[in-house]
Amino acid sequence: MSSKRVFLKLSARYPLFLTRPEGMVLTTTSFAGGTGKSRTPRSWKSVLLVTSHPDDESMFFGPTIQAAKRMGAQVHILCLSTGDADGLGEVRAKELDSAGAYLGVTSVELVDDSALRDGFDEKWPVEAVAARVDAAASKVGAETVVTFDAGGVSGHPNHTATYRGVLYWMLSEDYRETLRGVRQVWSLVTTNTVRKFAGVCDAFASFFLEPNAMLAASNPLALMRAMTMHASQFVWYRRLFVVFSRYSYTNTLKCLKG
Repeated sequence: MSSKRVFLKLSARYPLFLTRPEGMVLTTTSFAGGTGKSRTPRSWKSVLLVTSHPDDESMFFGPTIQAAKRMGAQVHILCLSTGDADGLGEVRAKELDSAGAYLGVTSVELVDDSALRDGFDEKWPVEAVAARVDAAASKVGAETVVTFDAGGVSGHPNHTATYRGVLYWMLSEDYRETLRGVRQVWSLVTTNTVRKFAGVCDAFASFFLEPNAMLAASNPLALMRAMTMHASQFVWYRRLFVVFSRYSYTNTLKCLKG
């Protein structure tokens, strides 16, 4: 299927795929993608977590990793860039390996691709993302895929490009064979700023307000410890983030496929 046809399908089915008005706050109710149904993750066996940078897994997806392990699932991380915007790619690769081992994930694949460079001004082609996701999902036998949503939690262009690439992979006819083995695809819901920094208190808000699936961290302190292993990135504002961010305590996921 041509890129143009896929983009037309995506823009019709997922209105936030192509553009997001400047200043728009993406909440769980404003996100327009997915099935529109509340589903509960359960019986996960092999999970592919698709991230953009080393440290995303600890900073944003920790509760999902811990919940998957409680289900007895294998967790595989596909990180689409080395995070080398500041020339620290080799350092960050080692940090990711350490954090992954501490979190108990089954495997970590770090992509070093000239088309997928870390940076706010880098434009990631959806085709490049989709090809990497397909290869990784096939390699590990993933039956569940988890990634960012259209807001990318922080709005980082690499995060949102990761989401768009996963959608392209889902809808392109080129990847039907791998997709037949994938039962579920989930996106991590981006909340507004107040909820993002409400910490553990947002778990209560999520319980009453969220139409989406909620996964709680079994050990938030372990997630904070995993983040310290990304020493090159653990500056003062990220220290505050891991303490006050809801993403250290709970993840809400929207079902895109399943």
